[in-house]
Amino acid sequence: MRLFLIVLCSMIFMSSLAYAQGSKIGVVDFRRVVTGSAKGKATYAAVESQFGPKSKTIEAKRKQVEAMEQDFVKNAAVMNEASRQQKAEQIDKMKKDLTRSAEDFQYELKKKDYELTQKILGDIEGIVKSIGQSGGYTMIVDSTVLMYASPSSDLTDQVIKAYDAK
Repeated sequence: MRLFLIVLCSMIFMSSLAYAQGSKIGVVDFRRVVTGSAKGKATYAAVESQFGPKSKTIEAKRKQVEAMEQDFVKNAAVMNEASRQQKAEQIDKMKKDLTRSAEDFQYELKKKDYELTQKILGDIEGIVKSIGQSGGYTMIVDSTVLMYASPSSDLTDQVIKAYDAK
């Protein structure tokens, strides 16, 4: 019985090695395709123009809050208790407002980034399939899930060129 199991395991192992030797695996850095293609760059430039002003507004608010805090620290000793309390509450309210605005901005930006990335990945799915079929690849995987891949198996530049030509 033991001999049978050993022979069976050996046969399975040998067949998987034979299969692996005949396979051709390609690797694509999809994030680089998204950020390195002409369409990806144009898309993200549009996002920057859309979200850039809001980012500058939030940064200006942050600087204003910092200036108010510094002013408060300098002048707290000469202020009466009511003024000090009022100023502290005003600064606290502005900080909370700033935090909410920054969180909302980050959420909107991440959501837009995800939507655009998914659209581009949907666009290049056909390209990757075409390259896989014409190149005789058994599979093409995303490079972020690999610990090592030979540079000769990297198809990223080929995918970018095909996507830009589309």
